[in-house]
Amino acid sequence: MKDRTILQLKAVINKYLKKWKSNLFLGMWTINFNIRDYLGAARDEGYSTAATCDSSWKYFTADLDFSYVQLKDMEEKEIEKIIIHELLHIVVNEMREDGIEHEERVTSHLQMIMSWMDNARP
Repeated sequence: MKDRTILQLKAVINKYLKKWKSNLFLGMWTINFNIRDYLGAARDEGYSTAATCDSSWKYFTADLDFSYVQLKDMEEKEIEKIIIHELLHIVVNEMREDGIEHEERVTSHLQMIMSWMDNARP
């Protein structure tokens, strides 16, 4: 679908957030999102930012911002990949902290995801 309205884009984002929030074991998190006109350029020159994630592992909250300009004409599968990418920022956010205990908790979370994926295979 090309040139989605903001409401149509919100519906697509909600669909994949719900799916991947569950698949990535983020059910205890409060995840909010906004659609902005434009998010600006990424740190790496030559790329425009499609989405950003600001999360707090201490409080199990995250705010995602999506660029309407970047996503309005994008195929749903590409939007889904962006959502997965941003949700994975939530999973690994805690690793910014010092100490092995944070790395251990994050890798335990990743292990749950991988085990579920392995068990979901036919």
